[in-house]
Amino acid sequence: MTRISDDTIEEIRSGTDIVDLISEYVQLAKRGKNWFGLCPFHEEGSPSFSVSEDKQLFHCFGCGASGNAITFMMDMENRSFIDSIVKLGSRMGMELESSQTDNQASKSSSNQKMLKAYTLAANFYSHLLLNTIEGEKALEYLEKRGFTRDEIEQYEIGWSPVQSDALSALLVRQGFDMKEMETAGLCFHKEDGTGYYDRFRGRIMFPIQDDNGATIAFSGRRLEDSSSDAKYINSPETPVFEKSKILFNFHRARLNVRKTGKVVLFEGFMDTIAADRGGIGNTVAVMGTALSGHHIVKLKRMAKKVVICCDGDSAGWEAAKRFADHLMDSGMDVLVATLPDKMDPDDYISQHGAEVFSEKVLDQALSYISFVAAYYRRDKNLSVDHDIKQYVHEVFDELAHRCSPIEKDLLIQQLHSETHASKESLGQEFTKSIAKKAKQSRDTDREESRPVQVTKAPANRAETDRAEQLLLAHLLMDADLFEEKRLELQDLFVRDDVIKIFFKLAAFYEQYDLPNYQRFAETLEDRQLKKVVMEAILTERSQEHTTQEVNDCIRHLKRNQIKRLIDQKRHDSKEAEKRNDLLKAMELASEVIQLVRSLKVL
Repeated sequence: MTRISDDTIEEIRSGTDIVDLISEYVQLAKRGKNWFGLCPFHEEGSPSFSVSEDKQLFHCFGCGASGNAITFMMDMENRSFIDSIVKLGSRMGMELESSQTDNQASKSSSNQKMLKAYTLAANFYSHLLLNTIEGEKALEYLEKRGFTRDEIEQYEIGWSPVQSDALSALLVRQGFDMKEMETAGLCFHKEDGTGYYDRFRGRIMFPIQDDNGATIAFSGRRLEDSSSDAKYINSPETPVFEKSKILFNFHRARLNVRKTGKVVLFEGFMDTIAADRGGIGNTVAVMGTALSGHHIVKLKRMAKKVVICCDGDSAGWEAAKRFADHLMDSGMDVLVATLPDKMDPDDYISQHGAEVFSEKVLDQALSYISFVAAYYRRDKNLSVDHDIKQYVHEVFDELAHRCSPIEKDLLIQQLHSETHASKESLGQEFTKSIAKKAKQSRDTDREESRPVQVTKAPANRAETDRAEQLLLAHLLMDADLFEEKRLELQDLFVRDDVIKIFFKLAAFYEQYDLPNYQRFAETLEDRQLKKVVMEAILTERSQEHTTQEVNDCIRHLKRNQIKRLIDQKRHDSKEAEKRNDLLKAMELASEVIQLVRSLKVL
């Protein structure tokens, strides 16, 4: 697997001025040593986005986004590391050969030909729709649906001719390997072996694009609603198109999502187009009915909050429930917008407009807990005792373990209002559900259970965090210092993220002798770890008294470690007394005394 050489990466990194680069996206103003502007990754009213010209780094004090020129390009345009290097190299006038880039499957020669074929097909279909007699009927249909010519061009909508081999003939003339085009899902091989015919014929064509806006698939809609043919025909999965990895409209929506901190998730791409046309710019859709782990990772990278909006029919409720459960389990803040009269978002927007949709549907979205209650209430007659009992049990079994105290009170109040059951009896049922869930959890974990280690958080946690950050800053700047202190430090750090960074830095220094914090940060895939590294780099350090500063930090961490050990042994001693194991209790008490003495001399 060939890659861009380290020397080339370093040349691009050092040759890109971060202030110039970010100024292309953000209006910056000089304030002291640094430049400041409104963060492009979240909505804010006053500038908290700082760019350091000296260190060639950026950091947002509002959302925590941070990095260098390469990681800025990765985050801003949702590019891979290699794509970002190529883009920055092109900006400097360096045209990197494909042999220099990572030979991933998506960048292979065959896949590149597929992408070129899809681009050709999209242009072909667009031309037929907008500029030929054959496309007039489809164009008229779209205009009746409210599409302007500009919008048709924006979404690259096209028309596939009824002629069975129009695209296939074009691909042959352009010299494409037709077996590859069959794999790409653009055509079929004729049974008699005489040639190829098009997959899409007589349909309005909607391109499906990847994260960078390249066309990788199509969805073709039939023109006549009275036809017995399938309403939509989609491209099959191919080496360049995997439904589990694609969110429709992602490349258009990501900046608006980051600015608003919220993403709207639909189950159909036409819903997204309808919302986007109406000025709701933070919407995406899954390609199918499944929400994958890849989808969730993408959503979490963009925003903390997701508003799910599926069709108003039974299938839509089921899809919304699946989406909501998965996203809640991932730790996102989940809201669910519901639609009346079994409508879908596209139809609702067509009838009422995007502004009403935003105000009456999206802004009125239910919390996850309220949605789950509504989900189980749909098919219940709450004037029937059996249905009331089933409803309460289903809601509590699903939600009791997820509720905060406030959410518990609100949920019980809601069920009391709906069922007229007393709050006392509902509270008892809630407690039973908690106990049931706890027992299930204990039964599951019993085989691998172990004694709980109790340690008190240090009273001076802020000082400990500061010591770890300052020490990490020195280690990132000095490989010799890292090697000198490596054994002494490997058990001293407290925070999990700092511990992970310490061991990743050890591996980095084994590969590279010289410190290079920018290159190290680029190796980190975890955004939280990258954030911690950037915050450490931006920490003010003493250049004249490095040794003293490092030793002070180590001394603080050692004292903190001893204090935590004292707390643990005191706890263990008390537990031994409860078991009447006085010998063990005395032994632990003696160890505590020795630790206290060592603390005094440290």
